[in-house]
Amino acid sequence: MIEQAKRILPLRKTKDKWWILTIHYSSVPGYDYEAATAGMSEETIRQELEIDWSTTKGKRVYPEFGRRHHIALDNIGFNPRAPLYCGWDWGIGGSLAFVPTQLNGFGQWLIFPPVSPGEESTIGVYEFGQIVSDHLQRYYAAPFGLTVKQLRTVHFGDPAGAGPPPRTGDSPKEVRSCFQIIERGLELAAGVDEQGRPITIRRPGFGWHIKPGAVNITDRLEAIRNRLKLTLHDGLPALVVDPRAQITIEGFLGGYHYPQRRDGHYESRPEKNIYSHVMDALGYVATRLFAHNAPDDEDDSPSYRNEFASHAASRYEYLRER
Repeated sequence: MIEQAKRILPLRKTKDKWWILTIHYSSVPGYDYEAATAGMSEETIRQELEIDWSTTKGKRVYPEFGRRHHIALDNIGFNPRAPLYCGWDWGIGGSLAFVPTQLNGFGQWLIFPPVSPGEESTIGVYEFGQIVSDHLQRYYAAPFGLTVKQLRTVHFGDPAGAGPPPRTGDSPKEVRSCFQIIERGLELAAGVDEQGRPITIRRPGFGWHIKPGAVNITDRLEAIRNRLKLTLHDGLPALVVDPRAQITIEGFLGGYHYPQRRDGHYESRPEKNIYSHVMDALGYVATRLFAHNAPDDEDDSPSYRNEFASHAASRYEYLRER
């Protein structure tokens, strides 16, 4: 970290051991934003001023997101005593995404790095569950001497995951939805025995019961947008992203966008890409945590309301409890 004018500026170390300092325009006293952006296109503004080199042509879905305001200066600390609220998205063609988040006392929604294999991935639902399980074990359970099953997790996902996949000859009772595969596991055909009877291999589930998020994309967008616009006590933002969550940050800065048509107008729905899967996963969580009528069937989790915390509060509360 570098201290300048009573402010802390973040340094990042590359794999080649170079230290990089990124200074956002908002860190420059008296910066004339209007003059600097005069005549610039939106994508150029995102590249030059928001330091978003992944920018594609289109209109940002969340212009309310600010690099200085919504990105934590340091890695966000996980509190093992508080629940992880996890979002899942099942994209067309095997594109999957998982995003863990957490809430605690000051009112901020903390967003940790996502798990997303990418647009070109052809990974299956069960294999993705294994990747998520390994991720949770390595970064959330093991550092605190816990197992994945000991973590307090609440899961929300794409409603499409509750329905069975297209049938390919199996009987209905043999077909399981994405939600069921993650929770209960699945059986794989492994040939036949000497008597010609089918042999199956049982792969156990992970025990995570995934509840569907909102189907309406407008509800998902507004749930996140409301958190971005909300300022809490002492000026704290209601949404904070871990600086390691680069896909999420790039998505907020414009990777998640409305594509522009040839006539200059923009589409009414965001473009489907790697960013959209992560942002959709976040949306499913947001619609259930921040809806006016929160779900009342969470027997194994605390109330969704009044359970938020900032990055600083998360660390403070954890250290205090120890």
